[in-house]
Amino acid sequence: MTMAPASDLSAYLSAATGAVLGSVLHLARRRRPRRGVLRRLGLEFILVGLVSWAVGCCAAAYAQTTDVPAAETSTPSGQPHDTDGVSYCGRRLGAWFYCEAPAPAEASPTGQPTKVVVPPEIVELEAYQKELEEAGRIASWKPTTENVERYMRLQRISMDKSGLFSDLWRRVVWNNPDLDYTIQRPTGSVAKNEFDSERQSDRDLFLRSVSAEIGVFYVYSGVCGPCRVASPIIKEFSDRYGVSVKVISTDGAPNPVFGRTLPDRGQLKAWGIDHAVTPALLIFQSPTPVGADGRFAKRTVATVEGRTMQLRPCEQARGCLTYLGAGVMSVEDIAERFFVLLSKDPGTDY
Repeated sequence: MTMAPASDLSAYLSAATGAVLGSVLHLARRRRPRRGVLRRLGLEFILVGLVSWAVGCCAAAYAQTTDVPAAETSTPSGQPHDTDGVSYCGRRLGAWFYCEAPAPAEASPTGQPTKVVVPPEIVELEAYQKELEEAGRIASWKPTTENVERYMRLQRISMDKSGLFSDLWRRVVWNNPDLDYTIQRPTGSVAKNEFDSERQSDRDLFLRSVSAEIGVFYVYSGVCGPCRVASPIIKEFSDRYGVSVKVISTDGAPNPVFGRTLPDRGQLKAWGIDHAVTPALLIFQSPTPVGADGRFAKRTVATVEGRTMQLRPCEQARGCLTYLGAGVMSVEDIAERFFVLLSKDPGTDY
């Protein structure tokens, strides 16, 4: 910060003192001042004394704050600061005694300000974008043949650049297999069919192998129309993979496919489901046993090709619940969600 010069402060205080003293002298010139006037005159004299004392204190304090070594009041270049505050505020301070000083420019190790270098390609691109935007506005506001043609030719430059970028992209991918995502997730029809077939075999083997350690809570309602479609699908999934299913009825109604149901007596709310959507599926997983070394035992499943899949450990003593989804789903969709949630770490299967 910079402070107003002492001359300005003294001038303000002197003016205030002069105003009070003038009113006192005016009252003193009266020939027969009334009693109230005399009392007021005494108060004015007291006020003059207080103002005079304040002027002396402020002047002394201000002199102490401005009495600093020359090295502290100069800029790095050796030039003294502008004490009237004009260089900081762009104006004379007047009645405001303080003004925020600008932050010093970031300097390089050599002491010179750091200069940002903009690549020439960015400069060229920004100039082109500005020209294209202006041409588009002109063509839309004044659609003459010349204006529209100019805009189209400028736009063609962008289309040519995009085409070149796409062509170079695929060439780089062909030459660098580590950048080719289709090796992990094929998109071609032949490779995709083989990938899907292999994945389905791994998924079915995994679910049948861990079926004794997992189960399904099926949230159902007797007045739910989609539940009548979902119930036989979930029953088919249970029969195919050997996964047990427990039906929780939100309204206590029986299920014609599964027969016996468990009425909801606060279980769903205890599981964090305040507003149950039906039909819905939750995966239940038994707690993973702890080995002699104090670590959770690994549950692995080996495929025919020699690959291994690992069941996600459940670290909760009473078992783990995972919300699988809501709505009507096919058997394949349910099995795929089971497989991903129980065997794949986030980011490894996408």
